[in-house]
Amino acid sequence: VIKKATEINLLGPTRVTQVMLPLIRRARGRVIMMTSGLCKVASPVRGIHCGLLAAIEAQAECLRKELRSRCVDVVVVAPGEFTAGNSWLSDQVILEQARDMWAQLCQEQRIEYGKDYFETAVRSLETKYVKCQDADLSPVLRALNDAVIRTFPLPRYTPVTHREKIQAFIADHFPGAFYDVIYS
Repeated sequence: VIKKATEINLLGPTRVTQVMLPLIRRARGRVIMMTSGLCKVASPVRGIHCGLLAAIEAQAECLRKELRSRCVDVVVVAPGEFTAGNSWLSDQVILEQARDMWAQLCQEQRIEYGKDYFETAVRSLETKYVKCQDADLSPVLRALNDAVIRTFPLPRYTPVTHREKIQAFIADHFPGAFYDVIYS
């Protein structure tokens, strides 16, 4: 699971960027990286996903500094929790992946977490991504459109809900213990 997530969320975008970079530099084009609001506000059960997207953000920041002198913009679009587009997930896919993950845990890990905790964590993902209504993607599409066509794009776009803005603000500006009390 970790290997597949790394291939999709980190190595894939990195490879495409490396291959296209000579053309982008010549054209004085633009690199747009899509990440997630999870980079700023970590979420339980999704540590690998959060870490990989944070790596893409760091990579984008480095590229922005490296390519600034060559007139190449690097833009990050980091939307919040939008479930539309996750319709490829189903109860069956999530449960199958959970069973595979459980089977790969060693006995010590199984005892430490327990089947109940593991199933509850999987069910929370199932509820979030399978059983909820599709979100309005227009803020994300507006941000992507702006990142592509604007003469002087912002370095970062964060199309998130008001609730997510408040959560990110608390995560960035208040002590971790305060954040944990509110969001745990």
